Amino acid sequence: MTSDRRQELKARKQAYVQEEILLSAVSLFARRGFRAVTIDDIASNLGYSKSVVYYYFKSKSEILWQIFARCFDDYFRMISTVANLNLGPRETLSRLIMEHAQHVMERPEWNAIYYRDESELDDAQRRQIAMRKREYDAKLELLYAQGVANGDFKAIPPGVAVRAILGMCNSLYTWFKPEGALPAATIAKHYVSMLMDGFTQANGASVGRQQKAGQLLTDA
Repeated sequence: MTSDRRQELKARKQAYVQEEILLSAVSLFARRGFRAVTIDDIASNLGYSKSVVYYYFKSKSEILWQIFARCFDDYFRMISTVANLNLGPRETLSRLIMEHAQHVMERPEWNAIYYRDESELDDAQRRQIAMRKREYDAKLELLYAQGVANGDFKAIPPGVAVRAILGMCNSLYTWFKPEGALPAATIAKHYVSMLMDGFTQANGASVGRQQKAGQLLTDA
């Protein structure tokens, strides 16, 4: 076996073990909370000694930072992929809502940590996360502003519109269940419909039907 081949196999093994450690930490952090988990817990969950974990990560905080970095890399890769399709603002925003919502539902443990445990990062890391969040929001706000300019979207301030979109999508990790009645893709499609077109039918409702609905709320 050549030296280059040995180095390649070593790198693969290291990447595999590092990924195992991250996945173990994600599972435990999401379930128990960051502070309740130790390096020993992460290692024993895999049948490793804690020295193996320390070989790849210098601290529990470094593991947490890698989780945050992975999440943001995923979101930025997603937005770049959709943007590169060169679609119009409406179709681009629809696809981004779909992708973002599905990501939250399909990686609930990662996103639970990302949206819940930012306070566990150090000051420099929190500043970096805040900067990246602003960068992500700015891309969506620019897209929304373009849609307003060409008549696709209502003239709502882009910051308000984007915060509403992301707030609705990001909360999915709190209630979505993979074993539930609706799969992630179906829920994501409903989110696209609600956020792009609202809740009302195109022709509206009759006065009588509106009054009846109002009476139901009054009687409840």
